[in-house]
Amino acid sequence: MHKNENRGVSRRTFLKGSAAGAALLGLGLVGCGGGSNQGATTQQASTGSAATADADGFIVKASKTDGKSSDNDLVVAIEGHMSVLHPMNWSDGNDGNVVNAVYEPLVKLDDANQNAILPWLATKWEVSDDALTYTFHLREGVKFTDGSTLNAKLVCDNCDYTTNVANKFRRRRMFVITNEDGSETPRIASWKAVDDMTVAFTLAAPWSPFLTRMSQFYILGAKAVADPTLDLNQQSYGSGPFMLKEWVSSDHTTVVPNPDFWGDKKPSVDSVTFREMPEAGARIAALQTGEVDFAYPTPSDQIETIRSAGDVNMKAQKSVVMRYVTLNVNIDGLKEEKVRQAINYAVDKNAWTQVMYSGFADVAKSCIPEPVSGFKEQTPYDVDLDKAKSLMKEAGYENGFDVTLWCDSSTQEQKGGTFIMQQLQQVGINVDVQPMEAATVADKVALPEGENEVQMWYVNWSQNDADGYMRSLLDSASVPPVAYNTAFWKNAEFDQELDAGNAAASADEQNQHYGKAQDIAWQACPWIFLGSDNLLFSYKDYVSGIKMTSDSTIDISEAALEH
Repeated sequence: MHKNENRGVSRRTFLKGSAAGAALLGLGLVGCGGGSNQGATTQQASTGSAATADADGFIVKASKTDGKSSDNDLVVAIEGHMSVLHPMNWSDGNDGNVVNAVYEPLVKLDDANQNAILPWLATKWEVSDDALTYTFHLREGVKFTDGSTLNAKLVCDNCDYTTNVANKFRRRRMFVITNEDGSETPRIASWKAVDDMTVAFTLAAPWSPFLTRMSQFYILGAKAVADPTLDLNQQSYGSGPFMLKEWVSSDHTTVVPNPDFWGDKKPSVDSVTFREMPEAGARIAALQTGEVDFAYPTPSDQIETIRSAGDVNMKAQKSVVMRYVTLNVNIDGLKEEKVRQAINYAVDKNAWTQVMYSGFADVAKSCIPEPVSGFKEQTPYDVDLDKAKSLMKEAGYENGFDVTLWCDSSTQEQKGGTFIMQQLQQVGINVDVQPMEAATVADKVALPEGENEVQMWYVNWSQNDADGYMRSLLDSASVPPVAYNTAFWKNAEFDQELDAGNAAASADEQNQHYGKAQDIAWQACPWIFLGSDNLLFSYKDYVSGIKMTSDSTIDISEAALEH
């Protein structure tokens, strides 16, 4: 999400060349359009030389390996901002870096094993024959930083706390379905303590993503649950390996080891500080000097700079991050399906992968990324300007129209917004790119339909299951302020297929319905379907143990520094 300068980017010609090739002026990148793009391993630099990732994902391997950190304090540079550190109310991936380090769920996803479900605060569980009741057996000896201990009552209290309408938490959506008319249907019918260390959840109807969603339901200590007025941006109440030391808005967030952490692998660093550095060049300069130890994301045009440092590694890793532009179907021009299809034919997705990520990206083949279970490949919108212009003419917009596009004010997101601006000029659509602070755009896109001024939004989303992608972003009931269907696209058949997938008894049946839902969305084009970039990150050679998960979370639980 995205920045508070409401100034537009000038409509200069940002890219030159045909739809099959684009050069990014002033930034030295070359975009190579044309044929199909696999995108995972090749980078095209301004010199024309290619860089590749090896079998372990290394784009650059440090040549100087005898360096040591001057202290035991890890500093991580991130592009965006921390804004909400409450485990029941966060939504931005940057916030998730801290939430994941401080709080813990009953189960976790094994990112290295096709998101298999791992026991965590629950050591085991059973599912009833009718797939309605899930019984979790809790881990003994788990203490929270407020002194409370894990038990069934605390888990139930967390559920009560999260579902309390007055608290207005985002995680409440896990427990209820908001219908298009604003009414609600329970998704989880009840929860109860079977005994002191056993808790049972009973669903209102079979819901196949339940365990996956439970991996995102973080448990709070008793003090925070009892007092909803506590500021969880200043004090944490978790059971994870770290606890919050301080949060300074728009600057940094620091966590320190939790001395009462139950796990066998205790943090070995003295602290971890996430420094907010929106400017790509500043992140890499700080990494070179040792001011920071780890940087994500790393711009793909910095490969040679990183190589010249000698003591820095750079890696590429597949992701489930979907990048797209929402198209508000209530806006003149964008309300026409043929116009939205024309826009998708006008935007060269292969050039986008090169300009934005130097080829370390995959063109979208559906409205969810390929690694996500339930993915169904669609016929791509290969760039075709003649077809795009023909569809514009059929829709009555031969001369185009004006539209605004919101984006984050970070270097990379502004580049993406400006790329879209240039591409759509080719079919007469004049795009005014408006960069904003993350908190500003988050507030603006959350307004109800009648008040919401979003027209196009360059954005991204990550989730680990098909329902998590499509329900939050495209379901009719998920328009703001309920969720993030900022296209305001509503299709009853799509909603029905999504619901049928949720209730399906088998994975095959579930994916058949999810596949039909993808067919419908792909045809309707509520988005510009862009693609999924690789996670590109860099770190000093004396850093070890940090993991990037496919949804772009920076996992610091086993981070270590040689010092």
